Amino acid sequence: MKFKFVIFFYLLALLSCSNDDTVTPLNQFTDTRDGQVYKTVTIGSQTWFAENLNFDTGDDESTCYQDEAENCFIYGKLYTGNAAQTACPDGWHLPSQEEWNTLIDYLGGINAAHVFLKPLAAQQGELVGFDLLSGGWYFSEFNDIGEKGYYYTSTSGGFPNSYLQVRIEPNVLVSTTGTVSTSIMQSCRCVKD
Repeated sequence: MKFKFVIFFYLLALLSCSNDDTVTPLNQFTDTRDGQVYKTVTIGSQTWFAENLNFDTGDDESTCYQDEAENCFIYGKLYTGNAAQTACPDGWHLPSQEEWNTLIDYLGGINAAHVFLKPLAAQQGELVGFDLLSGGWYFSEFNDIGEKGYYYTSTSGGFPNSYLQVRIEPNVLVSTTGTVSTSIMQSCRCVKD
């Protein structure tokens, strides 16, 4: 009798669960400027977009990789350095080098974080959920999609018209010390204010 009771509640629990529960993100943010919904993730004390920004700035300052809309759907848009500085929605901002370093330190430091920043990475059996995609870059031609990701920071690069960037090669390295001209187009992530 006890065995039948346990089976009954097990079946009831299975039937009450919907497949939709597994695909609905636990955290999300809707950008009121264009209605796009972004998954978000809290890692340590920071809340980040778990996807690359895909907001169209309405000028030549943002584009899809190879000008193909499906690449924006997967990788988000690429932005010039100046557009990147103001592209995040209200309540969010382009992270500084220091904010990226806080994230990287939380994930085990510069020598380990690249493993946890890649898509579908898990830490102690739990998905990290940051899914840093290799969206490539653009300057007169498109480069490195699917291989490397480049992300603007809000930190000055120390030269006129430059910012520091984050570069990731999944399972290889992550770096926060590169300097890039504002004319190069790269990806953006947003962090909550």
